[in-house]
Amino acid sequence: MNPLSRKDRCRSRKGFTLIEIIAVLVILGVLSAVAAPKFIGLKTEAENRAALQAVVEAQNRLTNQYAIKLMTSQEQANDLPALLSSVSTDAGDYRLSFAVAGSEIEITASGIPEKGVTGTARGKWRSR
Repeated sequence: MNPLSRKDRCRSRKGFTLIEIIAVLVILGVLSAVAAPKFIGLKTEAENRAALQAVVEAQNRLTNQYAIKLMTSQEQANDLPALLSSVSTDAGDYRLSFAVAGSEIEITASGIPEKGVTGTARGKWRSR
């Protein structure tokens, strides 16, 4: 006869059963299958949003330079190529490029690949 009672034998067993481990793995698999698609492409979206912020920064730079030139003379303020020469093309991880199109300036912010940034965004600026 075994000196341990049935109750004592059940208490002495420690660990998880195979069914419990499989159930946990299945639950983790389902959670990862649901969550993974939400995170795919998140980096690209974030870089494009940051590029859009760089475009807004460029618009503000142009507005400030326009206001400064406007204080001097209306003709200087409306000379868009001269206005562009006084605006920096550096925006942190993004490089700004400008193109005059009539009375508007088209702004493109492109990520600098050497810094590992690939986002892009475009916008326009028009003198008021």
